[in-house]
Amino acid sequence: MAVALGIAIPVLAALVIVWIVWAVRYTKVGPNQVLVVVGRRRRVVDPTTGERTVVGYRLVKGGGTFVRPIRERAHRLSLELITLDVRAKDAYSAQGVRVSVDAVVQIKIGGDDALIEQAAEQFLGRPREDLARVAFETLEGYLRAITGTMTLEEIYLQRDRLAQGVRDASRDDLAGMGLEIVSFAVRGITDEQGYLEAMGRPRIAQVKRDAVVGEAEADRVAQQARFEADARIEQYRRDLELTRAAYEAEVRTKRAEADLAYDLARNRVAKEVRGAEVAVEIAAKERMIELEEKEVLRRERALDAEVRKAAEAERYRIEQLAEAERLRRGAEAEGAAAEIRARGRADAEATRAVGEAEAEAMARKADAWAEYSTAAVTEMLVRILPDVAEKVAAPLARTEKIVVVNSGGDGSAGASRVTGDVATILGQLPTVIESLTGVKLEDLLGRLPGLADGTEPDGVEVKPPTKPRPIK
Repeated sequence: MAVALGIAIPVLAALVIVWIVWAVRYTKVGPNQVLVVVGRRRRVVDPTTGERTVVGYRLVKGGGTFVRPIRERAHRLSLELITLDVRAKDAYSAQGVRVSVDAVVQIKIGGDDALIEQAAEQFLGRPREDLARVAFETLEGYLRAITGTMTLEEIYLQRDRLAQGVRDASRDDLAGMGLEIVSFAVRGITDEQGYLEAMGRPRIAQVKRDAVVGEAEADRVAQQARFEADARIEQYRRDLELTRAAYEAEVRTKRAEADLAYDLARNRVAKEVRGAEVAVEIAAKERMIELEEKEVLRRERALDAEVRKAAEAERYRIEQLAEAERLRRGAEAEGAAAEIRARGRADAEATRAVGEAEAEAMARKADAWAEYSTAAVTEMLVRILPDVAEKVAAPLARTEKIVVVNSGGDGSAGASRVTGDVATILGQLPTVIESLTGVKLEDLLGRLPGLADGTEPDGVEVKPPTKPRPIK
């Protein structure tokens, strides 16, 4: 058991090592790559000639293979497209005119084994930039060469011919490098001398002329067609109006006949209906007369039974109301008379009391006047003089502006003249009272008991007031 286990472990370890080596050395490539395995020689038979050759490499496309350690080495070769912008600047055409041709080219390593072998021989281990540079220089040269064999008009108008010429001319050289052209397209053609522009001017003028002529002709045709269409439309409209007028006249005639027939029939039916209505109204009125006669009889009997009783009841009610009103008015008259008598007695008592109070007040006032002395009377007069002066000067207080004119007669002027006039008016007050009432102020004062004898109660002689000067 131990011996078997000792043998199995090395074998298993060897198998694991072999498997690891195989997994590491097994190389796979996609459909866009070719695996070139070099290092082991082998014989290859050419399918066309049957010749046997010995080569030191093998090709694997889109798959995988085991690369033997030590003896073989694997290289990858890309089959993807390479885009080149090929521009032949200042190339000469067959006419000797400088022209610049700009093209875009798609190239790749060919899919045939022969092309792959050529590409591997030329570019294996080199970067793709080298492949693109070599292809660019080759294509640019052939583009210039083909441009020199064509006129500028042919280059401009036959771009497909130019592209096909470059492809045909460069096919063998590119195939020797294992390359093939997938597409070749001319993007632009320019010249600095303006040859293309000058070449296009006659055509542009011709096209513009043809366009103007065509546009004018189209406008003329369109205008003519429009006029013809308008004429046909007007003709159709006239025919339509005539047909419509004829139809309307016929319709109006038929409508008038129908209306007349309808009116006749309606009048006849209305006459019949009116006759029936009159007969119905006569019958209804006769029936109403009969009903009214019966109603009159019924009302007479009802009045005979109801009105008389109602009249008697109303007469009795009115008599009772009149009696109650008479009693009410008598009571109200007695109350008013009593009230008037009481009010009269109260008014008489009030009048008598007022008279007695006034008489007593007058007696007291007479006694007071009898006690007044000259000084008291003078005080009273002096006390009322400011009020009288205020009333006299009131118009002057309401005057906004006073203009005093001095004639120089009496020598007085200014505000003193105004105050002098007020004093003169106050001095004329007794004369004014006498002219208004007919009573002299001296006689009125002489009637006072204390002033009748011309002396004060203390024996002072009282001089009569001087007579005021008359008003000038």
